[in-house]
Amino acid sequence: MASRRLTALAGAAVLLLAACGQQVASAPAPSSSASANAASKTPSATPSPSRSASPSPTASGGGEGALTVLAPRGFVEWGGNDRKVNWVAPFERESGCRVTYRPWEYVAGNPVNVDTFDVVAAGPDLAGKLVADGGAARIDTGKVAGYSGLPKWTRELVGDHGVPYVWDTTVVAVKDGAKGSVFDADGPVLLRDTPLTIADAALSLGFDNPYQLSPAQLSEAVALLEKKKDGRSYWRDPIQVIEGFAGGATMAQSTPYVLGGMAEAGLDVTRAAGPATGWVMSWMVSARAAHPSCAESWLEWSVRPDVQREVAWWTGTAPANPKACTYKISDDPPPGEAVKQDRVERLCDEHRDKGVVFATFPALDCGGEAGACTAYEDWIKAWDSLKEE
Repeated sequence: MASRRLTALAGAAVLLLAACGQQVASAPAPSSSASANAASKTPSATPSPSRSASPSPTASGGGEGALTVLAPRGFVEWGGNDRKVNWVAPFERESGCRVTYRPWEYVAGNPVNVDTFDVVAAGPDLAGKLVADGGAARIDTGKVAGYSGLPKWTRELVGDHGVPYVWDTTVVAVKDGAKGSVFDADGPVLLRDTPLTIADAALSLGFDNPYQLSPAQLSEAVALLEKKKDGRSYWRDPIQVIEGFAGGATMAQSTPYVLGGMAEAGLDVTRAAGPATGWVMSWMVSARAAHPSCAESWLEWSVRPDVQREVAWWTGTAPANPKACTYKISDDPPPGEAVKQDRVERLCDEHRDKGVVFATFPALDCGGEAGACTAYEDWIKAWDSLKEE
């Protein structure tokens, strides 16, 4: 029985990672990812080795001819993982901007050198830090074609320092009908490795705004996380959720895409009832961008429904542009396109849950509201303390 379950989980991992442009053998362990970023302290200056395979751009665009892009692996594809998955080369040809893509993941607490990029794909924690530190340029969103067609809630959440790219939710996956909360289960359980997970604990305690916590509320949320931390694992790569269930975990924070993939593989893994948190990834422009015109072209390119559909299909996240959910290249698409279209439509359906509390940057001023809250630095210290043995 155990071997069959492991086989099923491995199959689910292959399915999920193939769809995300990753391979099981190359999926990084959380410690290696974190230590690599911690050691460098700034975004890596080494471009992806396969990036040079992209064709040279034409000179038809009005930009500076170059663009440096930082984003987590999988969120910018140039044909290096799969030659059929490439939304960089068409951008280069249309804009005349040669893209240097640097795979990079922000680790909470690490400094960010804004001189190393023009645009960066930022989650709410990095976005908040860049704005607070003056590292992000204010964007004249009225000049970004397609921006006004994005949902108002994503635009308001990101503000005028970013352009929404994709979004996702954090749900709780349970195996074999496990009961209780992921925060007080006897374990083993898996939590997402980010200080923003503290907000999930705060939400379970019933706090109205789990991302803007008073010192007392932060202490209460951390105390909940302290209760059952023995045997807990923390993940950065979704495959670790699958591996965790294979290793005996009964609960884990997950995403709708990972949960759906495991269910399709025949695993007895379901979503637990209860509120969910979410996050929006946005494109931000460095305050010292060397190529601002190419950066603007990239912002416009990234929200086009055809590009958004490719990103959603490849990453398993929800597109910021809802037109991507129903975008068709033709009324009678070829088989491969039909499969892609079906997957994106299902992804959009899976992410339509109501009542998701979306992440904002924890700040002393309570996100611009009156009151005294805790700064993100306090969240980082609390999270690092939780993970200590």
